[in-house]
Amino acid sequence: MSIRTHIAAGLGAVLLVATPSAAFAGTKDDVRSLQERMARVEQSAAAQSAMTVRIGELESEIQTLTGRIEELSYRLDQADQRLNAVSAALSGDNSVQVGGSLPPGAVEGSTGPIDLMSAGAPAAGQAGRNAQPDATGAVGGGDVELPLDPNAAFDYASKFLLEGDYQHAKSAFEIYIEAFPNHPHTPDAQFRLGEIHLALGENAAAADAFIAHIRNYPNDPRAAEAYLKLGTAFARLEKPSEACTVFKTMKTKYPNAAGAVMQRADLEMARINCN
Repeated sequence: MSIRTHIAAGLGAVLLVATPSAAFAGTKDDVRSLQERMARVEQSAAAQSAMTVRIGELESEIQTLTGRIEELSYRLDQADQRLNAVSAALSGDNSVQVGGSLPPGAVEGSTGPIDLMSAGAPAAGQAGRNAQPDATGAVGGGDVELPLDPNAAFDYASKFLLEGDYQHAKSAFEIYIEAFPNHPHTPDAQFRLGEIHLALGENAAAADAFIAHIRNYPNDPRAAEAYLKLGTAFARLEKPSEACTVFKTMKTKYPNAAGAVMQRADLEMARINCN
C-alpha cells in the first residue's frame, strides 16, 4: 500500500471520530441557549407577576385613601357644625342645633359623635323613641330599661355609673334625658352624660353633651364646670383656639365659680398656651 493510501485512510478515520463530537458539542450549545432563554422568560414572567401584585396593592391603597378623604371631609363638616354650635351657645342663641347624626351604619369614633338626642334636647313634654313605656311600665329598650318614676330612673342610671359600667350608664342617661326633659334631675343627667363621654375618650360627643348643657341649663349650679369640661373636650380634640375661647368665656361669665374649677381652667389654659 502506498504512502498516499495510508494518509487517506488516516484522514478518514479522523473524520469519522470528529464528526460525532462536533454534532454533540452543537447539541450542548443549543440546550444551553434554550436554558438561558427559558431563564429570561421566567424572569420576565416573575417581573410581570410582581408588577401585577404591586398594581393591586396600589389600587387597594387608592381605595383606602379615598375612604379616608371622605371620612375627613365628613369630620370637617361635623367640626364646622360643632363650632357654630359653640358660638351660638356662648352667645346665648338657642336656635342653633348641636351635633349631627352619623349616616346609617357608621361607627362612632373619637371625633365623630352619634347624637342620640336628635341634634338637641327634646322639646318640653316630648319623649324620644326610647322613652315610651313598655308593658311593665319601664322606658328604654334592650338591656337598659329605666323605671317610669323619674327619681327611681335617675338612681337606676347613676347605679351603673357608680359601678364603673360606663356603657350602660351612657345608655341610661341618654334615655333619661329623652324621657324626662323637664325633671330637676335632667341637667345633672346631661352633665353626667358628658363626663361619661370624656371618660370613654369620646371627646367630640362630650363636646356636644356639654354644649347642650350650657345651652339648655345656663343657670344650673354646674354651668361653670360644664364650660370647663367643654374646653377640656376641645383641648383633647386638638382645637386649642376653641378651648381657649371657652375657658376665657367661663372665667368672664362665672368669676365667682368654685376655686377648684378656676384652678383647673388655669392649668388647662397653661397647658395649651392660651394667650
